[in-house]
Amino acid sequence: MNPKVKIIIEELFPKVIETHIRMRSSIEATKKSLDRYRTMGLQAIRNLPDETQLENRQALDSAYEAALKSLDEFHSQETADRSSLLQNTLE
Repeated sequence: MNPKVKIIIEELFPKVIETHIRMRSSIEATKKSLDRYRTMGLQAIRNLPDETQLENRQALDSAYEAALKSLDEFHSQETADRSSLLQNTLE
């Protein structure tokens, strides 16, 4: 795997999500950050042989989708927790 793509997948995507959770930054800003890193990864592999490019693109896309999924899951859980708290308060 391309070293830049590996860093994006293993370090940067998780860091963006962790920062979002810790700082409660906007969802839009977080998605833009993930998009920028994905674009950087795609640029890093654009001159590689087709087979290597495909392998790296698939890994990058998979990690990108996983990061988006974890973002959505976090907010789904947070919404459920708020609803539960509100329900308990009203009772």
